[in-house]
Amino acid sequence: MKKHIVVVDDDTVFGEILCAGLHKNAFTTQRFDTIDAFLKNLGSISANPVDLFIIDFHLDKPNINGLDLCRRIKSKGAYPVIMLTGEDDVETTVACLYAGAEQYVTKPYELDELVARIHVVLKGWARAAVSYLESSGDAEKLTLTLQGRSRVLSCGDKETKLTQREVSLAESLLGSMGIEMEREHIYFAIFGRAMEPFSRAVDILVARLRKKLKLVTDDYVIIPTRNSGYMLVKK
Repeated sequence: MKKHIVVVDDDTVFGEILCAGLHKNAFTTQRFDTIDAFLKNLGSISANPVDLFIIDFHLDKPNINGLDLCRRIKSKGAYPVIMLTGEDDVETTVACLYAGAEQYVTKPYELDELVARIHVVLKGWARAAVSYLESSGDAEKLTLTLQGRSRVLSCGDKETKLTQREVSLAESLLGSMGIEMEREHIYFAIFGRAMEPFSRAVDILVARLRKKLKLVTDDYVIIPTRNSGYMLVKK
């Protein structure tokens, strides 16, 4: 059975060329060139078999970019995402990965390279309901699970629901277990823009997640770091 890919890119010509190339490589596609059209159909899209989403970082709707769409897709269910962008700076790359994207591809690119990356992602994505990121070790596993509209953080037999932004923060910290994350990177991954001076948004969000983490386990804590960042560690 052919793998089905949904493409979201507001550059109509580029989107058509991309889909044509994917068809030649034995994929089926569905393309959206406006965010409104995509969001309007997101419920029905996620109700049908979709193997992969390809999203452009820069889109045409104010206050919504590829990072936001990536998080919305992740909140709807377990789907892999590849982000496309014309930017190659480290900040954008880090933000895309922290937002949950499996791969980040810089334009312009060779179609063969993109197809190879698609196959790599699909090979590592063989589960219908996925525990996105989980810790390992002697303590019970701390797991973030996104299935349908459910956003749940669990440890053992205890679980608690998270908001979409709490999910974004939890994904970032779980994916970097034991590694310091700078506040600026966390902010960019969650909000899709550079952090404003004196902003306490990350600190407030961390405080909220700490309370929910406490509800499910005492084995893991979010600690501040020397460089004004945060890190998830096992006691």
